Amino acid sequence: MKNRIFLVVSLASVITLSAQVLTPQDDGIIPAATRFHNNNKVFEYPYLREADLMWSTRHWERIDLKEKANFHLYYPETPLPDRKSLFNVLIDGILKEATIVDVFGDDRFEIPYTAEEVSRYVKTIDTIFNPDDPSKIDLIDTIEIKSKDVIAYYIKSDWFFDKQRGELKNRIIAIAPVVKNPRTKDIYPLFWVWFPDARYALATNTAFNRGNNMQRLTFDQVFHLRFFTSVIYKEENVYDRSIADYKRKSTLEQLLEGQQIREKLRNFENDLWEF
Repeated sequence: MKNRIFLVVSLASVITLSAQVLTPQDDGIIPAATRFHNNNKVFEYPYLREADLMWSTRHWERIDLKEKANFHLYYPETPLPDRKSLFNVLIDGILKEATIVDVFGDDRFEIPYTAEEVSRYVKTIDTIFNPDDPSKIDLIDTIEIKSKDVIAYYIKSDWFFDKQRGELKNRIIAIAPVVKNPRTKDIYPLFWVWFPDARYALATNTAFNRGNNMQRLTFDQVFHLRFFTSVIYKEENVYDRSIADYKRKSTLEQLLEGQQIREKLRNFENDLWEF
């Protein structure tokens, strides 16, 4: 009986090993097709009844890509076969794959952009004419905004308390890459993407994990788990003004005000529980 069990286990091992055929394209110790959640699907949000939404507030946050904790959103500057920066994921989703359609010029979604318009904002062509003969072109210079030109991300999100599940949750509404124009040196949000429309592109691309290379998170997981550091620069208010509009003395005061808003949110959740 023992010999039969040993034979069955040995045959199963041989079948498993023979099925796991590796090629140079796998570039690893297991097949690339089974790594890094490449075939992830977008998990639907749980159904939320209006009656269970007892409280909510809206925040705008800035993710600074100079901070080490946010490097997985910035690098690699040049796309690699197994991963891309967040900016390249968004641009490819808009211009190449057409999986991201809802792109806007503002965070209120009042100025819709087409893929052609986004392409013109990302890549501009400067034509220099001959000063002696304006009909002749001396130089055509193409200026393209790339991943290295992104310095931050803006996110617009709602915090709400779900009475049915008894928890405070965050749901991202929109995301915008903040770029420094290589020609004019101006800093501005390039466009705003409605986050639910970008989830498929985010869920099929992975971000680097410094702690464990085999436990990479998709960009969709990164944002839902809030695996980043950010600073609040605006809270929904009656004046519709940002923190910089009423804290004008120093950036330190603006930072402290953002921390105070975050602390107020944390205290609100704690105060909901009674023992």
